[in-house]
Amino acid sequence: MFKKILLPTDGSSTAERAVSVAVDMASRYGAALEVISVIDPAPFISLTGGGGEALAYYLDAAEEGANKGIASAVAAAQKAGVRSESHVLRIHGPAQSIAGHAEAKGCDLIVMGSHGRRGLDALLLGSVAQKVLTLAKVPVLVVK
Repeated sequence: MFKKILLPTDGSSTAERAVSVAVDMASRYGAALEVISVIDPAPFISLTGGGGEALAYYLDAAEEGANKGIASAVAAAQKAGVRSESHVLRIHGPAQSIAGHAEAKGCDLIVMGSHGRRGLDALLLGSVAQKVLTLAKVPVLVVK
């Protein structure tokens, strides 16, 4: 049924639940796993004074988090005997990047976690999962 599953991860506990689901599905269907983490290089407006330092700190921390999330997902895939490939994408717009990567790599399913933001949080912060649902040309399984 599925041949290539895209698994976006940010290393969060929600993403880890999605890892379990994606690895299980890939194992059951004999699918490969495409693991990505998206680092948005400009996620905030810098405050006056030290903006460059703040951005450098953010990018270092984001890179570390991305690598940890990917390493965890790849280790789970290896343990289950699932083929995997991984990438860190450094591009603005995580949702667009996820949907675009799925299309470019020929993925036929996206499995991703959702933090379940509601109300004002969802309005202010947005929901990457919600945006991926509207942009993706393949099915999206959202794990809460």
